[in-house]
Amino acid sequence: MFVGHYGPAFAAKIGKRPPSLGAAFLAVQAVDIGWAVLVMTGVEYGRIEPGFMRLSALRLDHMPWTHSLPAALIWSLAGMLVYRVFDPRGGWKAAALIGACVFSHWITDWLVHAPDLPLTFDGEKVGLGWWDSLPLGIGAEALVLFGGFAIYLGATKPLGAAGRIAPWALIALFVALYAYDKLGPKEAADTLKGAAPIALAAYLVIAALGFLLDRTRAPKSALQVGA
Repeated sequence: MFVGHYGPAFAAKIGKRPPSLGAAFLAVQAVDIGWAVLVMTGVEYGRIEPGFMRLSALRLDHMPWTHSLPAALIWSLAGMLVYRVFDPRGGWKAAALIGACVFSHWITDWLVHAPDLPLTFDGEKVGLGWWDSLPLGIGAEALVLFGGFAIYLGATKPLGAAGRIAPWALIALFVALYAYDKLGPKEAADTLKGAAPIALAAYLVIAALGFLLDRTRAPKSALQVGA
């Protein structure tokens, strides 16, 4: 997935002491942030193969340290512990939500990827391959993203005009990015090593937007505690 990964990050705001949205955005893409770095350094590798799947040209040959099941569990535990150390205010519940956000990446990838997600570090690979079906691929992405977004809107309250406009502006950006990724020109990067830094920059910019959005809306649970 791409923008669909952000659905669980939005949904994490349902907690009583939820993590920051920016941190949750980083969490759901932590695996791909690590993947981009490892692709740029040659530790993990794959190819861009036009026509490989209807909605993806990525043929990912070797990524045991980011996208295998045990690696995803390790990344999730690490994300939970790191968040607990650097932002202890939410306690272990917020940290656990961050860990769940990290692991959600593997689950949502399992839906759409070709069988390229190892069940062990170097074992059988799985993936339902929904990226090869326009209805399933687009439908799954939309369902996860907009489902999480709906939960976010219900769990938070705007702190002013910006809080009413900013979420919709961000969701419009997600839709535009998805359309560009699937329908836009492909000349920007014709190798996976060339695409990795572009993806990394996108993940970091979107995380920054998450931190900014957090300043425009407050969790309803926090407002109730304050009252």
